[in-house]
Amino acid sequence: MIRASTYSSVSTQRASVICRRHNLCGKCAWAYSLNSDLKICMYNVWHTRMKIRVLAIVLALSAGISGLSPQASAADQPDNQPITLLIGLDGLRWDIIDRHPAPTLQRLADQGVRAQGLIPVLPSKTFPNFYAIATGLYPENNGVMDNTTYAPEINTTFRMSDQNDARWFQGEPIWVTAEQQGVRAATMFWVGSAAPVAGTRPSYWRQFDGSVSNAARVQQVFDWLDLPEPERPGFISLYFEAIDSASHGAGVDSAEERQAVADVDAELAHLLQGLESRGLLTQMNIVIVGDHGMTDLSADRIIYLDDYVDFSSLHSPQLSGERQGNAVFAAFHGEDVSVENVYQALALAHPKMQVYRKSQFPDWFRLSHPDRGPDLLIVPDNGWLLSKRGIEFRGPRATHGFSPQHRDMHAALIASGPAFRQGVTVEPLHVVDIYGILSRTLGIVPADNDGSARRIGTLFRPD
Repeated sequence: MIRASTYSSVSTQRASVICRRHNLCGKCAWAYSLNSDLKICMYNVWHTRMKIRVLAIVLALSAGISGLSPQASAADQPDNQPITLLIGLDGLRWDIIDRHPAPTLQRLADQGVRAQGLIPVLPSKTFPNFYAIATGLYPENNGVMDNTTYAPEINTTFRMSDQNDARWFQGEPIWVTAEQQGVRAATMFWVGSAAPVAGTRPSYWRQFDGSVSNAARVQQVFDWLDLPEPERPGFISLYFEAIDSASHGAGVDSAEERQAVADVDAELAHLLQGLESRGLLTQMNIVIVGDHGMTDLSADRIIYLDDYVDFSSLHSPQLSGERQGNAVFAAFHGEDVSVENVYQALALAHPKMQVYRKSQFPDWFRLSHPDRGPDLLIVPDNGWLLSKRGIEFRGPRATHGFSPQHRDMHAALIASGPAFRQGVTVEPLHVVDIYGILSRTLGIVPADNDGSARRIGTLFRPD
C-alpha cells in the first residue's frame, strides 16, 4: 500500500539521516520504495504550487482585481501545464490490439509504455474495476463490491442506476484528490463521478447516457480544453463502452468486436488530431485503461446450485429473485447457521467451482469490507456460470467477472506522454496502481491507496 504523507516537520538534517535508513527524501521526509523509481518530493510539490499561486495573485493584481474567490485555487493552472487524460475503454482485453487492427492504440503503445496486462479486482466487472482505477483501492476499501452491491448496514442493494448516491462510493477518487489540491477535474461518464463523493464533484461532469455518440464524447473533451486557461481542467476522463458491448453480443474475436475496436480507434485518432491542432498534444499525458477482459460462454458450462441445496435462506445480489441467474460469481449474506449449511452442501459439489466461507477468503480476494463483505463466496472456473433451474440461458456470447488470476480477465494499459518512457513493455500492473500513476502525472499528493510504488515506477522516465 502507498501511504499519503502530510508535510513533514522533520528537519532537512534529520531527514537526511532517515533517508539512508528508510529511503526518504532529504527535503520532505516522503518515503518511497527501495526498489522503485517512484520518488515524490513533497517539497517540490509544495514549492511548485506556491509558485503557481503567487503567479495567479500577481496576474490578478495586475488586472486590477482586488480579491480572489475561494474557488480560485482550482483555476490556478498556468500555460503549458501538463494535462492528464484518462481514457477508459470498457472490455479492452490485454491482447485486443494484437488480435484486431488498431493503428492509433498501437501508435500510442509504440511511442509510450504498454503493460503486459492490467489485472482487475474480483469480480472482474465494470463498476468495481473502474472505481478501483479511480480510487486506487480494492473493493474491501472503497465499498463497490460488484455492479450490484448489497449493503447489509442499510439493507439496501445498489444498482448501476444509483450512480448519484454517494453512500455507495467510499475512498477518495482521483478527481476529488485533484480538486482538493487545486487541479480542476472533468469526467465524461466515469463510475462514481456523478455522486458527491466526500462532498466533492469534479468541476465538470456528465451523467452517463449511453445514447451519446463516441464523437460527441470526444467533442465534449474538446469543449473543456477550449475553455479559457483559468477554467480549463488539468485532469480529464473519457469513457467508451462500445468494445465491451460488441464482445458481449457477438463473442471474442467476432467481426463485431473487430469493428468496435476499429470505430473506437478512429475516434481516438480524431482525439489526437484535435489535441495536436490545439497545440496540446505534447503536454498531454494520456493513460488508456481497460477494466477487464472477456471470455466466451456456452450453455454447456452452467452449474445449477439448487441441484445441491436450497439457498433461499441467504441473500445473494447475483442469484436472489425469480429472474436472477447465470452469474459469474455469487456472494451470499446471512446468518451463520444458514451460511454453514449451504457451505457444507456446496463445498465439494462440483469440480468447476470453489466455495469459501468469509474466514477462508484468500488474501487476493480483497473483499473483506467491514459491512458489505460477503459471508460466503462461490467462484466458478473461467467461462462457467452459476444459476438456478428455470432460468434460461439466453446469452451473452461472452462475458467477464471471473477470477482475475485467469489471463482472459486481464485488461490493457497504455500510457503515452512527456512523463512516460518510450517504446517499452513492462510487467503487468494492477488496476489499483492507476490512481498513483495519475497522482504523479498531476503532481498531487495521493490519498492512502493499495497501489504498488514499484510497479508504478516502471512506467516513468527517470527524474
